Amino acid sequence: MPPPNSEAVQRLEKAVTKSQRSRSVRFPIDFVRGDDPPLARMMRGGQGGESRLRVYLLIRMIATAAPHDVPITATDIASCLGFPDPSVVGARRVNSALKVLASNDHRLVAIEAPPGRTRTIKILRPDGSGEEWNDADLKAPYVTLPIALWKKGWLLALSGRALAIFIVLRELTGGRKTKGAWADGIRKRQYGFSDDTWTRATEELRDRGLLTVERETYQSQGEPRQRNVYQLHLDVLETFRPFEHPLDPMTQKARPRKQAKPAEVPIRKAARIHV
Repeated sequence: MPPPNSEAVQRLEKAVTKSQRSRSVRFPIDFVRGDDPPLARMMRGGQGGESRLRVYLLIRMIATAAPHDVPITATDIASCLGFPDPSVVGARRVNSALKVLASNDHRLVAIEAPPGRTRTIKILRPDGSGEEWNDADLKAPYVTLPIALWKKGWLLALSGRALAIFIVLRELTGGRKTKGAWADGIRKRQYGFSDDTWTRATEELRDRGLLTVERETYQSQGEPRQRNVYQLHLDVLETFRPFEHPLDPMTQKARPRKQAKPAEVPIRKAARIHV
């Protein structure tokens, strides 16, 4: 993906400052893992899934306290997310995402539109039950997403699948910063994403410097087998903006190449002409 729009990043930073969040945004485990979890269900449908996830994560960050409702226009959301033509095409894209998130298939938000007033988007329980949500009632264990995901602009720079798998890996690693974690076939199925999504998303997260994947040999029924061990690097997320990490291949490509010195052309002495 290309670097995020600088104006959108600034708007996102302002939204974080206004929310007064300083550490993280919390989600219940069943938003990420379970029988057809809401995160995976939200992502189905190609680019529409990516838009839904970005819109949902933005509103989730802004809505800090009960009753977790946000008076915000579709144009403002589109501007924060860097959608092209935010007042028309971008707003239409946001409205489409909200319509799906509020549908009976998802029930993650409720939309109230009083006549003559800015509509309000209300966050419902992230498990998709449609019940009212109060973050203060959330009991451990839960999944935390660092506020740097929004503040540094990573929300805009990562693809939808990379964002989704980042959230999955936060649940899988249990918030550990130093030790990695692995997922067997049963655990992976509980997240609801295909092997192709895992592969492409983890490759992107590795390129951005946010993830290390190591092959580990273990014994199963007396036979040596291998598995992937995943370790997130939250220090990179919190220290760097997207594409600024020194080892990011996109950073390497963005660096101006040194101009090669022009080759020296040997000067030949003119031959004397005898008259």
